[in-house]
Amino acid sequence: MSLVREANRLNQFARNSQDLPALSQAVDYVVGFNMKGLHKIERELFFPWARRQVKDPTVAKAFGALMDRLEDERQTIHELGVTLNKELAKASTSSKANQSDVCEIVASGSAKIAEHAKLMLDLEDSLLVPTIARVVSESEQKSFNNQVIRNLGIFDSRLHLVGMHEAVWALGDDKEKKLFEDTIPGIPQRLIPRWKRLLYEPQAGVLD
Repeated sequence: MSLVREANRLNQFARNSQDLPALSQAVDYVVGFNMKGLHKIERELFFPWARRQVKDPTVAKAFGALMDRLEDERQTIHELGVTLNKELAKASTSSKANQSDVCEIVASGSAKIAEHAKLMLDLEDSLLVPTIARVVSESEQKSFNNQVIRNLGIFDSRLHLVGMHEAVWALGDDKEKKLFEDTIPGIPQRLIPRWKRLLYEPQAGVLD
């Protein structure tokens, strides 16, 4: 959800700005931090863990096909991110870089990232999450969540948490807001405004 929001914001920024240094900073946050962190967790932890949870042979084949589809979409998003970084790198070393062309490439690429990330989100919400909820106990899910936080590290987990909060509140869905409030411990929630000011805005504020 956070990647979808940030990629859409990057798309709008690229369409309305000719400031290549600011655009480079925005891409570095969206692709180099937000997307990179998400993909690290998916690749190393979540997708392998999810595949291990479904042991019923009548379900495993269909679930495996779903996970393969998600892996393919993630790879597509990764390749789009690589392309954006390459184009910006070329522009930074070329005195003849056409700013409008670079901005258009970033706008188009970020729109595609948002599109594929939204497809992944919809597949996960409609198929993966209900399956995991049925076959994995709540305590085991919480244990896995803690493993994710440890893998991200203290600094990155705080920044990702702010991004999650911003995405949920931008969605405007009261059920999602309540789920966030029920799931995230109280102390981190109270620190979100501080982390937003000190950690999130210096990196992602350019997208505002």
